[in-house]
Amino acid sequence: MMKLLSRLLLAGIALMATGCGKPEPPARVAVTGIVTIDGQPVPSAVVTFYPLFEGFGGELIAEGVTDAGGRYALACPLGDGACLGKHKVTVADAPTPDDAREQSVEGQRRMQAFLKTLTNRPIGAKFGTLATSPLEVEVTVGGGNHDLHLTH
Repeated sequence: MMKLLSRLLLAGIALMATGCGKPEPPARVAVTGIVTIDGQPVPSAVVTFYPLFEGFGGELIAEGVTDAGGRYALACPLGDGACLGKHKVTVADAPTPDDAREQSVEGQRRMQAFLKTLTNRPIGAKFGTLATSPLEVEVTVGGGNHDLHLTH
């Protein structure tokens, strides 16, 4: 009887050590794109891909910030890219850079420069939340370009 209990205990420890019960996350692929509103690029916006499959947490949420031309590239806490599968997508204003929040004269100059980059605004509020965003994207093995065309 002791031998059986010892074997069961060892088997249980082995299963726990291998992470039994939690599936492997889906493969990630490079995802890029351009965000536009009425055909014009949207700089300084956060693009977030929320996976629409169960069994995982925030480690699969992928984000990117658009550059001056509206271009973004995604990364998640597990690394570059986004996971394969369907995603709900949100687009919202990026946060103000830390160095532009200072109360110094130089900080205020950086704030003014940042505000000048915020062209083609406002981003519609409906695009900024999971509950209201109409944007969905299917990330496939090829990854690739996922342009997001918004309207005012």
